[in-house]
Amino acid sequence: MKISKKAWLSTLTAGALVAGIATSSMAAKTYETTFYIAGMGGHFAKAVCTIDPAAETPITCSELTKIDIGDRDSHPVHDARIDSEDRNTMFWSTYNLDPATGMTHVGKTDLTTGEVLLDVDAPTPEQVKVAKKMYCASGQTKDYFMPITMSNPAYIDVFAKKDLSRKHSVFLEGTEADPKVPYKYFHGTTSPDMSKMLITINESDSSSLTNYGTGIGKLHLKMLDAKALEKGEVKLLASGVADGNKKSTISFRQYWSNDSSKIANATGDIMFLIDANTLETIDAETMPVLEETHDAMFTPDDKYIVVTSRTKAIYAEDCQDRTKPGPDEYLMDGQLKLYDVKAQTFVGKPTSVCLACHDKEIGPGEDGVHAILCGIDAEYSK
Repeated sequence: MKISKKAWLSTLTAGALVAGIATSSMAAKTYETTFYIAGMGGHFAKAVCTIDPAAETPITCSELTKIDIGDRDSHPVHDARIDSEDRNTMFWSTYNLDPATGMTHVGKTDLTTGEVLLDVDAPTPEQVKVAKKMYCASGQTKDYFMPITMSNPAYIDVFAKKDLSRKHSVFLEGTEADPKVPYKYFHGTTSPDMSKMLITINESDSSSLTNYGTGIGKLHLKMLDAKALEKGEVKLLASGVADGNKKSTISFRQYWSNDSSKIANATGDIMFLIDANTLETIDAETMPVLEETHDAMFTPDDKYIVVTSRTKAIYAEDCQDRTKPGPDEYLMDGQLKLYDVKAQTFVGKPTSVCLACHDKEIGPGEDGVHAILCGIDAEYSK
């Protein structure tokens, strides 16, 4: 999104920018990782980072570059999904229809070279009435990549990883997992053993198939059998509901804990921690007013969760109210935050992984374009 050219004032603290490798603390274990963060500009941010939970800024990055898959018109992307078998391959799917083809893209990238290995067109099924927003979240099994749409009606696609041929487009309407309520967006992901797929569905106030309506803060959780999905079938294993803050709570992406006991669910104004066995809410951590979370991923030991945030971080100098900036009075940044699972709270300051790079390349606010992130995946050092 481009906004009018004007003078900008950054409110990011020095600690929120790429600050170099953090000093290790004796009080907590540190983690070395490379994050791959999806962006609407047709690329992934590649952030080589250290996580030190005891530091004032827990996540700091020694290197911040990008991996291109296209441009902001053809390949806006929300989805980052590293292959379960080959950690040098990342699958992805695009958020909007490509204006040149009228279709979305599904692809895979070699993380060692940044090369796009395969990029296929994905036609929209004829059942879909609203295709303004498409792939965002995804799951996988050993042989299949399963991106999920935000269309109306929404569906789960099943692509063979080998050649990205589409095997099935699975709709939930008319199945035992049918939410039987109007909704705004599907999201979801698979369990660590890839036997289950959680689908999150935002109930809305509109029963029309021609629009999404407005969310009402109720999140329906549907646990599906992943092996059945591979065959294009729906087998419901469990259902649940999480209640949010009415219209402002919209579920986006999520991750299971590595021990399969919990699910971290990013829902815009809330970061939900959900019991994976009962689908009951353990914690609902409200985000600060100018931040919106879109993905949440556990560290390998499940002690912390790295959360992506769309943060209103740079303001026009003539902005009248920085707690409620107008649509042309701010620039969005993409940031990472750290959540302590045991303490059930966010810790320390956030780190920029979008504008920190944009500013270095083109100058603070120079292009008047929001830095909009979404999904994240990571490779931790052994």
